[in-house]
Amino acid sequence: MNSGIELRDCFKTYSHDQDKARTPAETIRWVRDRLSGFRLNLLSRTLRIDTGRLDVPVFLSLCGDDAILLTGTKKQMGKGATLEQSEASALMELVERFSFFSFVRETRFPLLTWEKVPGSAVSAEVLKLSIHDSRTPTGRCEAFLKGCPLRWAVARSLTENRDRWLPIDWFYLINEYNGPAAGNTLEEAILQSLCEVVERHVGSVIAYEERVTPRIDPSSVKDPAAVELLEKFHRNGIQLHLRDFSLNTGIPSVGVLAYDPANFPEKSEIVFAVGTTPSPEKSLCRALTEVAQLAGDFESRTSYRPTLPKYKSLEEAAYLMAPGPTVAIQSLPDLSDHNLRVEIERCVGALRDMGLEVLVLDATHPELQVPAVYTVIPGAHFLDHTRDTDFPQHMARTVIRGLPPESAAAQLERLHNLFGPRYDLTFFLAHGHELLGNVEKALGLFEEALRQKPDPREIASIYVHMASCRKELGDYRGALRALEYAERRNWELKEIYNLRGFCYYRLKEHYKAIEAFERAIELDPGSAIDYANIGSNLRELGHKEEAVRLYRMALELDPSIDFARENIQRLEAEIQAARG
Repeated sequence: MNSGIELRDCFKTYSHDQDKARTPAETIRWVRDRLSGFRLNLLSRTLRIDTGRLDVPVFLSLCGDDAILLTGTKKQMGKGATLEQSEASALMELVERFSFFSFVRETRFPLLTWEKVPGSAVSAEVLKLSIHDSRTPTGRCEAFLKGCPLRWAVARSLTENRDRWLPIDWFYLINEYNGPAAGNTLEEAILQSLCEVVERHVGSVIAYEERVTPRIDPSSVKDPAAVELLEKFHRNGIQLHLRDFSLNTGIPSVGVLAYDPANFPEKSEIVFAVGTTPSPEKSLCRALTEVAQLAGDFESRTSYRPTLPKYKSLEEAAYLMAPGPTVAIQSLPDLSDHNLRVEIERCVGALRDMGLEVLVLDATHPELQVPAVYTVIPGAHFLDHTRDTDFPQHMARTVIRGLPPESAAAQLERLHNLFGPRYDLTFFLAHGHELLGNVEKALGLFEEALRQKPDPREIASIYVHMASCRKELGDYRGALRALEYAERRNWELKEIYNLRGFCYYRLKEHYKAIEAFERAIELDPGSAIDYANIGSNLRELGHKEEAVRLYRMALELDPSIDFARENIQRLEAEIQAARG
């Protein structure tokens, strides 16, 4: 096996607000052609969704049924300074997500222990670096790896110019959707994915530490697309704060905080975005179009899932508006070149100087054949996934994700014996037995974890799992008591209310069940299963037409809920029969 990745010259043919190997119009035609000839229904349609106030177009690509079943999402957003670039971006986002989830979920990765990998495997030190673990002895990590089968994938180390094997589940649990990208060419996809990982790294570091960085003087901006975008925000009274987020990466990153003083907080929100590209002014363009994508034209509240903090007040975001040194945008690092290959090499070199290795996996769908990659940079930060964890804790999550339940339970036992006693390893061992169906043993281990002085932030989760075990044993009242303890510790855990609703349903207390499922939906408006669960309780109460309506709402969010579809057919037949 090999990575199949080899960098070639790739020259830009479009450089207005973004640098691309094809013009946006050509990209739209090419991607639509690839999608139309594909055996699966991936694209329903594209749709412009901005109000026009900012005159910065925002597009959605609405997924076809087959894409929804695989990715779990109904839409992707695209951004750009022009109509065509925004639509092209939305189409590429769909291809990116479909290709990535196909790669992660459908590839038969070889299951191997570390010492039996047939090539150069990433070291235990690299695994520790990826989660910033400087405490766990490397020798003990290696001892565990030698006896633990993991799913391995082949990546190209652009830093060392050779193939490297890495445990895919370990890195997926750190990065998730941070790192995939699709492009007109492999080089375009690699550059975008690399920059996005850096973008989220600097955003995570600065937001987590609330670090004050240099201000960027808007009057220093000369790029025509960037100047035009700034003018559109200014014309509409939007306050912008531009900051140099490059840190020590050697790659230009621009942070933008934006809000509308005329209607914040009554109608609009604070929006915070970061842009990273090889060019400082293209990085600004990327950040500004990201702001436009997330802002709802500063005329309505939005429901996007942020990768950066979503600040509710200007006081919370004060560090992004703080006074300090002001610099020209031209003072940021500039790695731009007409050749995308050269830009990649310059970015890789800058990260090498930080001691970071760039690893790229080819995630191109073999039938769709639109270049797609997944880039991993061990040591880059992302959200809280790289903080407050260590090798044994993250390995516990990895084996639960990547191994069958019986094998996972055995490896969790090894972890517990090698690195314990610790509440978190006891918890994961309990969870392993829970997945295996040994719920009584799991329940005892969860109770033991509670006695091992757990992190107060995790106590609610332990009680939820205890409630799940009691539910499996048919002890619904006991499960409800455990859920009461969980709610006292963290009332924002959606799982509390989903499980509570199930218990009340089995106890035939349907109004209480509906109340619990409604609370779950308040916390997660996109939770399709909870709409379906309300439908089932309405069905039991004899409210057939209302039940059908809730089942339909569930299927709009998730077409894979088969019991909702089956209940609609049965209930509609009963309603029709009753009407004669």
